[in-house]
Amino acid sequence: MTIWQFLVVVVHVFSAIIWIGGAIFLALVMVPLARGMEPPAMGLMFLRKAALRFRGIAWVLLALLVVSGAAALEGRGIGFDRFSEDGFWSTEIGAVLLFKFALVGVLLVMSGIHDFVLGPRLAEAMSLVPRGEHPPASIVGARKRLIMLARLNLAIAVMVAVVGLMLVRGVPG
Repeated sequence: MTIWQFLVVVVHVFSAIIWIGGAIFLALVMVPLARGMEPPAMGLMFLRKAALRFRGIAWVLLALLVVSGAAALEGRGIGFDRFSEDGFWSTEIGAVLLFKFALVGVLLVMSGIHDFVLGPRLAEAMSLVPRGEHPPASIVGARKRLIMLARLNLAIAVMVAVVGLMLVRGVPG
């Protein structure tokens, strides 16, 4: 392994660790903490500020993951030219890679919907709730759906990491 390949893997692994770790921290620490705050609108505002701060970091990490993942594949002799080879996608590594690409695609779309559509809509609705008042049931429901989407996204991110391990270590069996 060259120094370049090693650095690519380090960037890829640490980007995944920071991104997934940050998402786990939000889910296991920040959400319960915000849920317990009074008034509830204050908790939502606190969580929104934390999530917005993490969002910028998360998208940089996602970009690093995509770029370093492509570079890591190239370093292992699996460049884009291999994708058009007859039978590549029916090999074990091709099938695992295709599954990982599909998961990453779903992950990116869901992250975009969470971060740039549903999250901002919820924030806008919350800004209309007078300070100190409980949010209406529609906002509470939207918040719960947003949290469930975030959890599903986290589960997919963990799956992507596991599938990435399969690319390197082989499929268990």
